[in-house]
Formats: sequence, structure tokens, C-alpha cells
Amino acid sequence: MASKEELKAAIHAAFDATVPDGAGYTKVYASDMKQRNYIVFRSTTIYNYAVGFRPGSTDLVILPVDEDKGRITAGTPVTITDANRGAVKKRDLQGRFVISVSDGQRFRLTVIPSVPKIAAGFYQLPVDQKEEFEAFQAVRELICA
Repeated sequence: MASKEELKAAIHAAFDATVPDGAGYTKVYASDMKQRNYIVFRSTTIYNYAVGFRPGSTDLVILPVDEDKGRITAGTPVTITDANRGAVKKRDLQGRFVISVSDGQRFRLTVIPSVPKIAAGFYQLPVDQKEEFEAFQAVRELICA
């Protein structure tokens, strides 16, 4: 598995390559875990995202990303502005930031300052992002105000 620094750099590079003016954004890694319980088994699906923002602005760009052996593949970015933002919840029962788009898309984002390697074995990509985390918290406060 790639180091924390290599994964973080790969996530940022995927964002920069996919989103117009991607380098102009502050980026933070976010994840979401969805579980479904069936009669015989439980299914868990993990979603990974690179979230771009500009401090002081309420616009977000959410880019789904997949990781395979340290290689990051980007999906299609979703830009959320004041014009297309739907319901917002600062914290749901699992502590996730929930934001929806007027077209029906909904994102439940878990953003933490540092993902330990042990947690990476379960579901999240191991990254250190203390400064980005603090900046994201300020933007989240603006969006929820």
C-alpha cells in the first residue's frame, strides 16, 4: 500500500487533473460507508471523495475517487453552489456532514484530520490532512449558517 503522503498527493493530482482550475482549490479527503442488512448477510459499500473548496466561499466540488494499489482513479465531479445546493445537515447521527444537490444527489461526508493506517484496513484511505480539515470545518460552518 502507498504511504499516507503518496495517497494524499495522488488524490490531489486526480482532483487537479479532473476539475477545471483544480489547483486553485483546497482539497480534503472524505469518505462514506453505507451498510445494508440482509437476512443472511450484511453488505458494506465504501465511497471515497476528494472535496475541493476555497476558504471563505460556500461552493464545493465533490469528486468521487477509487483507489487500487495506491493508484487513484477519478469519477465525474459534482459542483455544488448556492444556486443548486439542496438540504444541508451539519451532523447526522453518525457525525457525517450531509449535503444534497437540487438534482437529487446526496453526499454524506466523513472528514477527519488523520486516518490511521489501521482504519485503512477497514474502509478509509490513510491520509494526514490536519490543515485541510480545519479549513474545511470553517467552510462547513459557512454553508450551514
